[in-house]
Order: sequence, then C-alpha cells, then structure tokens
Amino acid sequence: MWNEIKFIKFLKDKMPFTMKIFVIRILVAFQYIKGMILPEKTILGVDEKSSKNVIFILLGTDYANLGDHAMTYAHEKMLKNEFPQYEVVEILVSDTMKYIKALKKVIKKGDIITLKGGGNVGIEYFREELYRRLILKTFKDNKIVLFPQTVYFPDTKLGKKEFKNTVRIFNEHNNFKLILRDEISYNLMKSVITKNEVILTPDIVLSLDNPIIPKERNYATILMRNDKEGIYGNKEKELVKNVLDEKYENVRIADTCTDYVISKHNRRDELDKMWKLIAESKIVITDRLHGMIFAAITETPCIVLNTYNHKLRGVYKWVEHLNYIKVADLNTEDLISSIDELITVKVVPYDRKEYKDLFDKIIDLIK
Repeated sequence: MWNEIKFIKFLKDKMPFTMKIFVIRILVAFQYIKGMILPEKTILGVDEKSSKNVIFILLGTDYANLGDHAMTYAHEKMLKNEFPQYEVVEILVSDTMKYIKALKKVIKKGDIITLKGGGNVGIEYFREELYRRLILKTFKDNKIVLFPQTVYFPDTKLGKKEFKNTVRIFNEHNNFKLILRDEISYNLMKSVITKNEVILTPDIVLSLDNPIIPKERNYATILMRNDKEGIYGNKEKELVKNVLDEKYENVRIADTCTDYVISKHNRRDELDKMWKLIAESKIVITDRLHGMIFAAITETPCIVLNTYNHKLRGVYKWVEHLNYIKVADLNTEDLISSIDELITVKVVPYDRKEYKDLFDKIIDLIK
C-alpha cells in the first residue's frame, strides 16, 4: 500500500500535479510488472473446481477513508443479499496488480466484475483511474459494472487529454455498465458513451438501513476535510466552531478519514464507531459527502457546506427532501440561520425504500 507510506505521501503533497501524475504512472507500471513476474497463485474465496459463478468486487477499500469503506460495505451487502447463487469475492485496491494475473487464470465467462463506486473517475485519484482502465482492457469477455460514481476531469489540457483516454477505453469494452450518482456526471457520460448502458442512481451507501438508533444526542459535531479536496482553511473551520460554541455545550471535531489504515476485517467495527458518533450528535456540520450521507441514514440534523466541484452538490440532490439536511455557505449569518432552523425541526424518519426502484436498476444491470 504505497499510497499510505508517509514518505510517498509527503512527496506527493509537495510535487507539482503533472509530476505527481507521472510518478503514479511509474509506480503503477512497476506494480504491474511485478505482478506479472511474481503473481499470487490463488485468490482467497475462489474455488477453481467449483461450477458456481463469482461476482468480483474490484478496487475494494483498504485505506483510511470511512466513506469509501461504507461504499464497499454497502456494495458487498447488496451483492450478497441479491445474488445468493454467486460467490462474492472482494479484491482490495492495493492488491489489484498482485492478483490480476491469478484473476485472468480463474475467471470464467459467466463471472461478473463490479468496480467500487465513489468519486475517483478522473485524475485526482489517478492510481484508481489507471487500475480501472487496465481492468477494462484485460477482461473484455466479462460483464463489468461500475458502481455509482462521480466523474470529474478538470478543464485543463491534461484533464481533457485523460478524459478522452478514459472515454475511449470505456467505449472499447462491449459489456461495460456505468452507474453515475449525480446528474452532471450522468449527462456527461451519456453524451460520450456510444454503446454501453449508462444509468443514474443514488450513492450506494443510501441503500443501507439506519445502522444506529441513538438513545441520546449530546454533541454538536464538525466533520470537515483536511485533504486535497478541502477548500476551507483554519480560519473558516474556527468560524464554524465559534458559531457552534455559542449554541451548544459540547462541540466535537472529527473526520470520516482516520489517521490509521482500516482493513477489510475491521471495516464494520470502524463504521459502527463513526455512525455512533454521528448518531449521538444534535447537529453535524460537514463538507464531506459521506458525512452528509451518514447524517441522512442516522437521521441526524446536518448542515452541508458547499465545495469546489459537483461531487457533493450532485449527491445532495438525493437527500434534499429530508427536512433535517440543509445546505449553507460558510459564513456566520447562514450558519446561525440554518442551525436555528434545525434546532426546532421534527425529523422525518429516513426510509431507504424510497430509493428501491433506483437501486433495483443496479440489480437488473448485474443480472
């Protein structure tokens, strides 16, 4: 997991973006060559002698982002519930190159590949973009389903070039199904994908039931980004805390990204801890997409702060009808107004069944 090595992360933070893209290409190429020369012989969970077909989850989450872990968890849960006739096997994103040769060996024509959803179709998370392209080029005889994604390529020379590369590879696969989770991404890909199916659904985490029933709410919680997608600095974060301090006795600062790696094996425990933290809150203020979604599924009043691209705003459309989720600009007047409104709100219970017809479209694509 070179992405989690502190020295690599330090270098990536310091180097120019075009250089970063170049380095990622080199690292991925090195991983691929190593995977071809020294591949894993078997894939855990795959019985080569079994006649039972397999649905693979590729690019499964193995890093510190609980929003991404929630997507992988909901993805796997849907497959296991809806397709009991299949084995469901997850391959972690950091193991992609290690297992790709073994996967070529064991995969059968009736097996299906699903790719984790999220917001990484683009160049901000270029490792995942390169992995996804390689998977599409390698497994042309299998159905591949991309779970709900946001597409974002910057309007730069590099962004335009890589968007064309992605579209070309998407179109070269004859049985690739794209699921987008916001209208901007959907309309964009619908306009350039020439033969494969493209559909629009909510983020996969909204398929989960309310995971926690809170006994008591005692806190106000701030969940704000501290990464490359964050647009708010310490001054803005301090303003949020000061506004909450005027209204609430107990203010907590947390994040859906941890400072330690989360494995597949402790994924649910770590998600439960985060869901409990949110469910104990009287209010959450966040600029994180899954901070908003976690508030939605735990029926927690939430103020969502605007961000620089359409990822969060686009997914907000799926929860804007919930009377306890509000969007605000980061200024004192807007925050106070939204807080006062949410203090008195009578929360309408969250019901994932209202999305059932939309999520049924995913199930139909996989069949």
